[in-house]
Amino acid sequence: MSQTVVESSGYVPDTFHQEEVPAGIGVDQLRRAIPKHCFQPSFIRSMAYVVQDVILLVGPLIATLYLERQIDNPTYKFLLCAVVYPFVVGIPGMGLWVLGHEAGHGAFCSNKYLGDAVGFVIHSFLMSPFFSWRSTHSRHHIYTNHLAKDHIYVPPKKGEYKEMMRGSVSVSEATEDVPIVLVLRLIMQQVFGWPTYLFTHISAGEKAALRPSTWWWSDSHFDPWGTLFRADEFWSVVASDAGLAGMCFILYKLAGSYGWWTVTWAYILPLMWVNHYIVIITYLHHTHPDLPKFAEGSWTYLRGALSTVDRDPGFVLRHLMHHIVDLHVVHHLFPRIPHYHAQEATDAIRPLLGKYYHQDNGPWYGALYENFRDCRWVEPDTNVPQMERIPKGRAAQPNGKRDGEAGIYWYRPGNMKRR
Repeated sequence: MSQTVVESSGYVPDTFHQEEVPAGIGVDQLRRAIPKHCFQPSFIRSMAYVVQDVILLVGPLIATLYLERQIDNPTYKFLLCAVVYPFVVGIPGMGLWVLGHEAGHGAFCSNKYLGDAVGFVIHSFLMSPFFSWRSTHSRHHIYTNHLAKDHIYVPPKKGEYKEMMRGSVSVSEATEDVPIVLVLRLIMQQVFGWPTYLFTHISAGEKAALRPSTWWWSDSHFDPWGTLFRADEFWSVVASDAGLAGMCFILYKLAGSYGWWTVTWAYILPLMWVNHYIVIITYLHHTHPDLPKFAEGSWTYLRGALSTVDRDPGFVLRHLMHHIVDLHVVHHLFPRIPHYHAQEATDAIRPLLGKYYHQDNGPWYGALYENFRDCRWVEPDTNVPQMERIPKGRAAQPNGKRDGEAGIYWYRPGNMKRR
């Protein structure tokens, strides 16, 4: 089966050769199973969620500014402003970011220019380069779980991981689980992962960029001449940079009026929570010990999209983050479906996908630690056939080859993995 997939906005892919899941179900069949209205976003409904999130951001800010003046104890004041308030508003802040993300996919409204304008304002406010990130993110959707072309969380192969350790120590010895080391590395990932990715394109596949890199800045989301963008995207990258520069100027003026401490607790610390949520959500969607990564010969759009996992962060986060966590599989298949139709769309295709729909309802932060510990590199499994774990197709022809030999890779843990 061959068809063209243009579900993501931005980069337009070539023709893809789609694999079929059992019973001959492909992308077209899945699309037909979903009610047509699920593909039709409503600007009014989408804006209502924007208003909701803005209220949830402004309300706590007003309350905290008032309480700050009433509290004399500096410790209580610090806990309120630097701990409680940033945590509380980081959640609707992430929800607002998700709405900007939907605008980038064309899932906010049917008018592209209006959706782009809303997404640009939202993401600029949250210090995310809207147009430049949309470009790389659309290619992530196209090449999800492709070991060479995906743009996020591409794991090293076993040999590559060993080389990164730069020593004669075996891979298993080099990856002994020392909890304090893992926790410190996790904190670094969660705090600095998002800005590091925007500046360096870290964790992308070796063929994800459009051109060879000349120096680290050319791999950033801020270089309009860089390796990540086509020539016709130059001015959209410039616009993204201008949006961030404008937000920085606003913060500078606010600091002049209210002081940097107020700007820090009222904006910068909540933004760090948003950045954390972006990292943990993306990481847990695409990192799971039971889901594979694909090399060039075995990857297909459908296989890549179905090798993601839905997580359940609990009732509050599920709704305030607009289902970006718990309904991500259908988003990867059809990213133009707005979040308020994602549940109905998921319910429509789950019976067709059967065991090829993946969901993990375990503790969110427990999964983060376990996956960070166990999912460090990938290698082909040439000992145990794994063909029933993923959709069959070209790479699973009856040619005597096992998955690993066909370019399908699985995560492998270090020594402390409980077997």
